[in-house]
Amino acid sequence: MNDDVFRRLRSILASRHSDRELYAAIVNTPFAYKVETTRLSLGIIVLLLANKADGQIHRIALSATELANNTQDMSVKRFEDIKIPIDYDRNAIAQVIRTQQPKRVTDWQYLFAPALTPAEARLNQAGGAIGCSVVYPLKGVGDGGALIFSYYQYPEHIATEHEAFMQTYSDIVAESLRARTPRVQQ
Repeated sequence: MNDDVFRRLRSILASRHSDRELYAAIVNTPFAYKVETTRLSLGIIVLLLANKADGQIHRIALSATELANNTQDMSVKRFEDIKIPIDYDRNAIAQVIRTQQPKRVTDWQYLFAPALTPAEARLNQAGGAIGCSVVYPLKGVGDGGALIFSYYQYPEHIATEHEAFMQTYSDIVAESLRARTPRVQQ
């Protein structure tokens, strides 16, 4: 994506009036740029926010894409019911929030543990036809947060342009969320 697209994305996020509208825009707005997201093989974006008061990482918003819908259809738990303990070391999301470093995942058991079994997590992944997901930290956001970018490509096809998109978009999202001081809805 070029600078003009990123300026438009920043503007769209800034124009959202409620937290709910902002959360939906975060996970859906990039898909309005179909040529760019198709070229990247981007299938799903997930917004997650940590809440130190309850010690959990909450799934806040999920893209309204066909691939995301397929993962929900396969899941044994509703999207919003899947919570991850902040201190669970074997979960990639918890690791990213703690270290503030992105992490690639090819097996969704590491995105859903301990809330789902490895088999349940892999079934969700198969439903979305996802080959690789990358978790990016949302720096300076409340108790911590992350975005998951899921691609219908294998990790060897995730290149510099993907990394540039994820880094820039995560920075834009973090900026938008810091401006709002978001709250996890329980």
